[in-house]
Amino acid sequence: MADVFRLLRPLQWAKNGLVFLPFLFAVDVAWSVESAGEVPELLLRLALVFLGFCGMSSGVYVLNDMMDREADRRHPLKRRRPIASGRVGLPAAAALLAALAGTGLAAVWYVSQLLALVGMLYLAINVAYSLGGKNVPLLDVFAVASGYVIRAAAGALTIEVEPSPWLYATTGAGALFIVLGRRYAEARLAGDDAGQQRRTLAYYAGPFISQLLTISATAALLSYTLYTIEADNLPDNNAMLFTLPLVALGLFRYLYLLNTSSHAESPEQLMVRDLPLLACIAAWLAVSAAVLLLIG
Repeated sequence: MADVFRLLRPLQWAKNGLVFLPFLFAVDVAWSVESAGEVPELLLRLALVFLGFCGMSSGVYVLNDMMDREADRRHPLKRRRPIASGRVGLPAAAALLAALAGTGLAAVWYVSQLLALVGMLYLAINVAYSLGGKNVPLLDVFAVASGYVIRAAAGALTIEVEPSPWLYATTGAGALFIVLGRRYAEARLAGDDAGQQRRTLAYYAGPFISQLLTISATAALLSYTLYTIEADNLPDNNAMLFTLPLVALGLFRYLYLLNTSSHAESPEQLMVRDLPLLACIAAWLAVSAAVLLLIG
């Protein structure tokens, strides 16, 4: 059971918290006295969507581990994964995959049939990624990053709000920064064995990946800045700009960790192990809540 639980990648479930993002920044929904009676129902719907994406994303991770088992056996850490090590057989993994994807899709379908279509799109992209898309440079990065944007879109559909286009731009740019950062760290830590551990890592070595990382970080910071100014659902007095220094600090800290940490190829490990980064995220949440509640 411990190996089955590891297959689910519970630390990765934090990504599914993006479904709550549109609710958090919808001043007229989450922070309005007039809509206070609707908040519990909306949060319940979002919780179901969150759980649905937890099931679907865990199913995707099981599929990835099944497809990558040979390459994982050549990796110093990934070879300990349940499927790569042989502790979980392929028939059991396939049954778990079907159960996770099916229940996850059923959960979002229960909330909305439109959300079920979004869930199927998410699964289709990830299946295509696992079956070969991950071997195409750049396409692999955009495929993974799309999952972040799909989660944010699912959250907006759940609460029936029309978020600012800058929310999607910020989410997409931030996702590219995280995914490219992972490729950068993987290539750095793998060294000469990069191509053996992941086929596309050979393309992400050298100055190319550094240039992509710089562009994505700049795009993430710029799009977030414009989001705080242009979004209709945020305070008109641009008070959300108070959160900008914390976002910049978080980006810079993450870049530092990508170049120094031995856990840099696992973003979820960085976020739970590094106290300054955790403090920065907590401060951003606190300042955002204060601005939206007290100033907005």
